[in-house]
Amino acid sequence: MGSGPLARSVLVGLVGLSLAGFPLAAFAQTAKETTNAGKRWEEEFAFWQKASSGSDVTQFENYLKQYPNGTFASMARLRIAELKAAGNAKPATTASDDAAAKAKAEEAKAAEEAKRIADAEKAKAEDARKAAEAEKAKAEAAKAEAAAAAASKLASEKAAAEEKAKAEAAAAEKARAEEAARLKAEADRKAADERRLAAEKAAEAERVKKEAAAAAEKAKADEAARVQAEAERRKADEAAAAQKARAEAEANARAAEAAAARAEEAKRLEAEKAAAAEKTRLEQEAAAARKLAEEKTRELERLKAEAAKAAAEAEAKAAEASRLAAEARKRAEEAEAAQKRATTSGPATATRDGAEADRIAAAKREEDTFQKAVVAGSRQAFQAYLDAYPRGRYASDARERMAALSTTPTQKVETERLVEERPVVDPREAYMERSTRVQAQRWLSALGYSTYGADGVFGPRTRAAIAAWQGASGYRADGYLSRRQFAALRQAAQFAEARQASRERRYQREYDVLEGPVDGYYDGPYYGDDGYYRRRGGVVIIPGY
Repeated sequence: MGSGPLARSVLVGLVGLSLAGFPLAAFAQTAKETTNAGKRWEEEFAFWQKASSGSDVTQFENYLKQYPNGTFASMARLRIAELKAAGNAKPATTASDDAAAKAKAEEAKAAEEAKRIADAEKAKAEDARKAAEAEKAKAEAAKAEAAAAAASKLASEKAAAEEKAKAEAAAAEKARAEEAARLKAEADRKAADERRLAAEKAAEAERVKKEAAAAAEKAKADEAARVQAEAERRKADEAAAAQKARAEAEANARAAEAAAARAEEAKRLEAEKAAAAEKTRLEQEAAAARKLAEEKTRELERLKAEAAKAAAEAEAKAAEASRLAAEARKRAEEAEAAQKRATTSGPATATRDGAEADRIAAAKREEDTFQKAVVAGSRQAFQAYLDAYPRGRYASDARERMAALSTTPTQKVETERLVEERPVVDPREAYMERSTRVQAQRWLSALGYSTYGADGVFGPRTRAAIAAWQGASGYRADGYLSRRQFAALRQAAQFAEARQASRERRYQREYDVLEGPVDGYYDGPYYGDDGYYRRRGGVVIIPGY
């Protein structure tokens, strides 16, 4: 611009003033100041174009350091605030992939809006620059013409030009302030919208969490109701069977014409005792059912706690991965900034920046080596990291992981010996000895799930019997007995054995027990000549049935 139209107009004015007889030194000083002002404006505008062409906060901060009261100072501060807000914004945790996609779309929309505002600011700045150059050219031409016309009007015209420049500067400053206020209001509105959206997303996540908790509580209540209904059904069946048995006993007692009154009284007392025993048995069954329901409830709570723990571990791993990614991005930005400084600075600065870039690259290589060791998860990988970086940032962490993975030779030999001597046992049944397995097979057979022998070896038949019992008892039918299931099997077998013994004693006490037709069942008083059954009472045990 020093050799442009403005310089030529100033030179013409100086020549005219010198010819008119005015002091050339004063006008030369004025022309020099005007030329210096134009040069400063070109430098400032070039600096602003370089800073506004990118999204580096450092460039805008450098502009403010060099031109704290420059023409584009307010726009630089506003741009810095927008970039920092965009860098610090973190996406809110959503409950579904649709919410995440919506958040990404809104971020893209905000980025496009910011780009549009930046382009508008650039256009406004270019228009302001052109207008300022035009105004300055006009002012300088007016000054030169007035100086050439008459020296007496130089002072008045200079004063008028200064007043006009002040007015124009005030108007430009006012316009910049108004534009900054408008942009700030727009930024505040966007921030308020983002906060509202984050609140809505948090409310949605809370609602989903409450719904999940309500569903879990409902499932728990349904399971408890089902168990209670099953217990009540069993209780009703047992009561009906007891009622039927008592009715048959009473009918047989009434049918016995030869029985004496004392025998009838004794049978009545026995029936009452049997009813009391039956009531006690039903109460025991109900207590067992309640206990089973409580155990299932505790199991459900344990599973929920394990699921919560697994979710917390997953969140911690995700946070660690996010932190490592943020560090990597930060180092990449630092390396890029160092490269830019190296290209724009002198040899000494380039050497300094190159050393900084080498340091960042070395740190990146160290972190990559450690991450590869973590992924491998072996002592050799961590030892390779320590050999390469004995005093690295992750040296203590690598040593701790090696200590957790290490095993002394003595422990290794002892473990191998135990593995060779001990038979292969599923971890779920490691608590069972041979005698315990034999007892489990006996209990299964007593409950009607035959294992075809009790030898303490859980073969295919025993596994099938265990799976059948598990499916009938409400467990997952995998064919392996856990500690809790072993206790439930023992309780069920003991209850079945006690019930069978009680029934056998009652039948032997109240009825005649015959071993099939070999005892003269068909020839005795039970069947008549016509082949029909006589109501006398008694039970026939036929082998094989």
